[in-house]
Amino acid sequence: MTKNYLINVVKSKMTLKVTYRNGRFLRIAYLSGKFDAFVILNLGAILPAYEKEIPNKETEYKGKVSYSLEVKEKSLYTLFLDEWYRFYEKTTGIPPKFTGADGKALKQIITYLKKINGTNEASALQNWQLILTNWEILKEFHQDNTDLKYINSRLNVIIREIIKTNGASTSGAGGSVSI
Repeated sequence: MTKNYLINVVKSKMTLKVTYRNGRFLRIAYLSGKFDAFVILNLGAILPAYEKEIPNKETEYKGKVSYSLEVKEKSLYTLFLDEWYRFYEKTTGIPPKFTGADGKALKQIITYLKKINGTNEASALQNWQLILTNWEILKEFHQDNTDLKYINSRLNVIIREIIKTNGASTSGAGGSVSI
């Protein structure tokens, strides 16, 4: 597994990105700041060869160098996909087979839900969650078709059916749509 750490040298305000693969040093990238005498003299010492050595280096260089794991936020696509995976496994009892066609369908679903929500990603995700949690109120024919390609092809019908059944409104503040 590959992990990235940001190493900040406090005095020179220098930031380095260090990559470890399977716990071993892989590469280093300079991000910002300046190379001063401290960095030049201690670069080899402040870079742990193994990921497991980072806590020791934090203690050794406390106040001079900080080490932090780079955490990437999940993309909107990943959030939508995670919701669908949970829904699919809960509904069918088996993990889904995911193909390129499913990925394309999911991207189209995201684009449409963002469009009807005034490009508000949080509202689009909430509507996706609402669609999936209300799946059991749809007609039985729809309930049996949980695949993303089908959902994408019938999204308007599915949304209308949920609105009709729940008596929900299709208007929201700021041009967003809430179902």
